[in-house]
Amino acid sequence: MPWMIVSEDAPGGAAIRADRAVMDAHWAYELSIKHKILCAGSLRTDDGVTPIGSLLVLDVDTREEAVAIINADPATQACLRDKITVTRWNKAIFGGVVSD
Repeated sequence: MPWMIVSEDAPGGAAIRADRAVMDAHWAYELSIKHKILCAGSLRTDDGVTPIGSLLVLDVDTREEAVAIINADPATQACLRDKITVTRWNKAIFGGVVSD
């Protein structure tokens, strides 16, 4: 069951994103759970350059599992994320395919 996680960067987010060790650990973590990820990526300002948050859609059974995954992310643990919203996502069209 899909869970959508939207997070806004904390006020010091740019400095945390500039920390290669944090972001490399974040990327390694996401790759380690890629079988649970339907999509993921940063949210950007309209210029398409400046990161301001992130989107992660997980295929996991429960909200608790989704929350545990985002909380275990090294970027979360480094305080990159300020507000985190976890919402059940009802997939209607995905990859051009209409769901039942």
